[in-house]
Amino acid sequence: MHPLLVLCGLLFSLHTPSCSAATDTLPRGHALAADERLVSNNGKFTLGFFQPGSKSSNNTLNTYLGIWFHKVPKLTPVWSANGDNPVPSLALPELIISRDGNLVVLAQGTIMWSTQANITANDTIVVLLGSENLVLRSSSNSSDIFWQSFDYPTDTLLAGAKFGRNKVTGLNRRMVSRKNLIDQAPGVYCEELAVDAIDLLWKSSVVYWSSGEWNGRFFISIPEMSAQSGSRCNYTFVNNDQEVYFSYNLLNENMIFHNFLDVSGQIQTRVWSDLAVDWITARTQPNDPCDVYATCGPFTICTDNGKSFCNCMKGFSIRSSEDWELEDRTGGCIRNNPLNCSGDDKNKTGVTDKFYSMPSIRLPQNAKGIQNASSANECARVCLNSCSCTAYSYGIGGCSIWHGELLNVVADDNGEPLHLRLAAKEVQSWKSNKRVIITGVAIGASIAAMGFLILIVIWRRIREWSSHAMDNDQSGIGIIAFKYVDMKRATKNFSEKLGGGGFGSVFKGCLSNSVAIAVKRLECAHQGEKQFRAEVNSIGII
Repeated sequence: MHPLLVLCGLLFSLHTPSCSAATDTLPRGHALAADERLVSNNGKFTLGFFQPGSKSSNNTLNTYLGIWFHKVPKLTPVWSANGDNPVPSLALPELIISRDGNLVVLAQGTIMWSTQANITANDTIVVLLGSENLVLRSSSNSSDIFWQSFDYPTDTLLAGAKFGRNKVTGLNRRMVSRKNLIDQAPGVYCEELAVDAIDLLWKSSVVYWSSGEWNGRFFISIPEMSAQSGSRCNYTFVNNDQEVYFSYNLLNENMIFHNFLDVSGQIQTRVWSDLAVDWITARTQPNDPCDVYATCGPFTICTDNGKSFCNCMKGFSIRSSEDWELEDRTGGCIRNNPLNCSGDDKNKTGVTDKFYSMPSIRLPQNAKGIQNASSANECARVCLNSCSCTAYSYGIGGCSIWHGELLNVVADDNGEPLHLRLAAKEVQSWKSNKRVIITGVAIGASIAAMGFLILIVIWRRIREWSSHAMDNDQSGIGIIAFKYVDMKRATKNFSEKLGGGGFGSVFKGCLSNSVAIAVKRLECAHQGEKQFRAEVNSIGII
């Protein structure tokens, strides 16, 4: 399946009431208010005003005219008219056909958006077709179309729409990502059809992914299109003197299919699941998010590690946390401390910038090779001598340095070291923090050790106290073995019998420290002192 376009991966929330009438047509002389809708005759799509998210970057709820899936409970726009000129939150928009026959969005008397078509009839109407195509046409002749939304897509390619160029008029139907998950303004990524391949571009200039050529059945870099075509879609590729375009049609009209270009720069193919009550992503291209050009912005490291694949470099912080939460990371990160640069090796205070080494890095593009630097130290010195130099690397290819922002820095086990230039103040703060941490750890360890020793002393005191009556004059701990003659003296020659058993008799005794004891004497004690001593080890305090 063609890896078309892309994620509105955040769930949008609609802040306007449900439609008051289910019709697919807006005639001339009527207005579509903010709380009204057009619904396609097959019930698949809705046209109306919506407010994505909760708040935009300027803390207002902007309103857009758009089309979304009618049967999907999660608001998922597939087209928007005024993405770069939203209606402010306090204004009440309406959609009308103007005097010149064009479709316009008005807000407090101001035109926020217009089809700007060359109208040759005075009976124009607007119809939302079952294919999602919004058409401005003659009411008397349905084939007389003056404008259609299929010619001006945003980030989504739907079934039946042409993706490509009209060679005669120059019209280029391409996809452009949203700025972020709630801002419908155009982003920095686009998808367009080249001569016979689909390309993904950053800022319409840098190609970072291509589908490969069309071989008659599928694009060669997407062989899965051939396997899926028999079950989901039919594909069409046309290249003649008039136009070059690609399109697809669903074999199952009931399937809700979403192909779009994500704000991250990846093409995503999703299918709606009623069982999961959510979108299921079938494929993303390029598969590795780090293969998207500048997806994390400047001075970041991209790591293919789930959601948190973008991280700031050492000595840098996120430029806008709010943008990152909306998956717009193009602003990247900014320095915590400015470089100490005055155009020579040291600044006026004599403090030299330092380098922080990052091992195993897929080096960024646009490196400048330095031929006369024959060592890592010389390469570093060349970088320090230029205020615009931000990093260097010295390896098999010799010395390379980078000027300005660092883009597309990717963690790679097979990569090379990259040495990032930082202010000496930044490095010094790390050392100070490290010393504080080490000192704190040492103090904490000392306190813990002292506490442990105190616990041992207390434990021993308790043991000594509890077993005081059992300890001998040498302050030993535990039950002591006594000589036979001592036991005989303590029990007054075994005169006070307490009881007896199968293995001997028990006698009452008293030690010299007034501790009463019970002594068990073996019946065979007369055989010798050695056997008796083994038995009196079982004496107990009473």
